[in-house]
Amino acid sequence: RAIIGIYNGGGGNGRCGSSRAVHPSLFNFFAGSIPAVKQKMVTRTPMFLVSAASVQMFETRFGFDPTSAAFVGSAVSGYATGFLASPWEWQKVLVSQRVASSATGKGLVGLFHQVNVHHGLAGGLSCLWRRFHAAGIRNAIFDSTFFGTKHIIEEWAKSSHEMTHNHSGSGRNAVLCTLASLGSGFAYGIAAICAVTVDYAFDVSVKRTYGVSPERKLPSLGVFRHVIHITTKEGLKIFRGLPIKAVEFAISYAITGLLSAHVSYFIEEFLAE
Repeated sequence: RAIIGIYNGGGGNGRCGSSRAVHPSLFNFFAGSIPAVKQKMVTRTPMFLVSAASVQMFETRFGFDPTSAAFVGSAVSGYATGFLASPWEWQKVLVSQRVASSATGKGLVGLFHQVNVHHGLAGGLSCLWRRFHAAGIRNAIFDSTFFGTKHIIEEWAKSSHEMTHNHSGSGRNAVLCTLASLGSGFAYGIAAICAVTVDYAFDVSVKRTYGVSPERKLPSLGVFRHVIHITTKEGLKIFRGLPIKAVEFAISYAITGLLSAHVSYFIEEFLAE
């Protein structure tokens, strides 16, 4: 919640321009947790499976090399998961930031109803599309960068590991061997930092779009134009929350990588028996 407040350019309470005054309490601190969990279930849970399927499709059906398939295939899968999870992310931002709206607390049905009431069918669909499309683009950039970078690091680690066995020991080879031995955890953590850095401005743009009450019209700017607008206007200040998020994602994804490697090993051992 505090990070969303930083995204929206607010102070310590993280308010948007259309937010109510937020009084410190345990309930307010965890406001938006339920839709946040739903969002993560839709994005993080199938993220790796959908990406793997998409990457494999681009390799086998379209003849992409593994590295290109990792970047392009993950962009496609990332857009799909980001778009599908965007309703819960929007609800999360509205609830956590106490955005003044008659739809607050009424769930997704109430949220969509208020959009339809205030903007009509065509205007409401346009309102939803612009928000959800922006989230899809943001996730496409993140997933493409993450899985593409992870693939490059893992291939580099494999070649470095082979090089240490084929050549005499040296200081440089010892360092490469140490990095290679870190395996999936190292690749996942570094890839997560790269992905967060590349897509951070897009994430800020999406969060600010979600911070606009459903009763109000959105600024008439596309995804990329809005990102250019806010980065040009605010400069480096827009990245003030980047270090926090980079550390958070590096730890989270590094643990995911380490666990996935061990789980894969035990599954292979079980199937071999």
